[in-house]
Amino acid sequence: MKKFFDTIKLDNLYRLFSKELSHNRIFGLDILRFFAITTVIIAHGRFIFPEKIDDYFKYIIFDGVTIFFVLSGFLIGGILIKQLENNTLRFSLLLDFWVKRWFRTLPVYFLILTILTIYYSFADPAFSLGIIKKYYFFCQNLYYPTPGYFEESWSLSVEEWFYLTVPLLIFILAAVFKFKPKTSVLITALAVLFFISFLRYNIYAEKDLQRALSFNHQVLYRLDSIMYGVIGAYLSYYYSKLWKSIPLILLIAGISIFLIQKFIFVSGICPDPLHLYNIVFEYSLTSIATLILLPFLSNLKKSKYKIGNLVTIISLISYSMYLTHMTLIKGIILKNIPWTDFTTNYHIILPVFYFLYWALTIVFSIMLYKFFEVPTTNLRERFVFSRKSKTAAIKLNNL
Repeated sequence: MKKFFDTIKLDNLYRLFSKELSHNRIFGLDILRFFAITTVIIAHGRFIFPEKIDDYFKYIIFDGVTIFFVLSGFLIGGILIKQLENNTLRFSLLLDFWVKRWFRTLPVYFLILTILTIYYSFADPAFSLGIIKKYYFFCQNLYYPTPGYFEESWSLSVEEWFYLTVPLLIFILAAVFKFKPKTSVLITALAVLFFISFLRYNIYAEKDLQRALSFNHQVLYRLDSIMYGVIGAYLSYYYSKLWKSIPLILLIAGISIFLIQKFIFVSGICPDPLHLYNIVFEYSLTSIATLILLPFLSNLKKSKYKIGNLVTIISLISYSMYLTHMTLIKGIILKNIPWTDFTTNYHIILPVFYFLYWALTIVFSIMLYKFFEVPTTNLRERFVFSRKSKTAAIKLNNL
């Protein structure tokens, strides 16, 4: 037993991630990623508990996925802007961008998806390959609800379609229509924000209740959240003095928006799903709030405390945590344990279930990150098309 507890000491965990912790990471962004993944896992784990307990979760749950979207847009958008500004425009730049992006995200996603496909093929008589094949092409939720398998993958579809289409639009404006990269990014950003806002307003105008209840998990209606992050990268790169001018004020403003949104949710001011706020403004405000946190957090380089290493580690494994926690761990592994064979006392079952939900998510994610995610991500250095891109690929390992 002593050996077991020795292996899970924080110092041992820190040694396991010593290489990553030695990198010059931006700790402020690790904090944001840590907050996003923990609030997602708390939100998805709340349904384990009875309704009376579940009701308290509304006070601590935030929209972690939208935070992830904005952070992703900020990081990847910054890389795209630098590639366009520092290289001769050619299609290989775009290919390099996609290769680096896909080696970071696709191998782990396809691994978990394939594991789930094999499981459901044997466990669910209603399951068919015709349903699951959409997931392999990120078509499970383009403009319709995600089917009942691997539902959390909806956000991966939003990201992959964004990074397939938006950089292409920017590249076309720059390479074909000869706009400067700065102008191309701005035109594309404004067009996407206007178009998505118009589509959501159309749901409100038509009083389409069915779509109002499901649009938030559909690709077509959520691309704007990532674009807010790209706008952050745009401001950081082209207007760095402005970006760094009032970070603390913006941090306070961003936190205030989150708290106001939490008050609106808890108080039930806008209970109607067809309310203008719920359809048009809610996700935009969350995105804006996250965006204006970034000037402060993106310049917070290091933690003064050793516990900050734990925040960074959770940040590093956050993608694996997101892919494994809900369907694989909670929905398959834990729900298939015959709990009542051990005890019928739910005061024991529920806490143990919830503890294992977190523990298995973290343990599985560490293993997945160390033995699969990192090795497959590193492969991208072999497939880029230029030396400059190979150098950028090495830098991307910090994301």
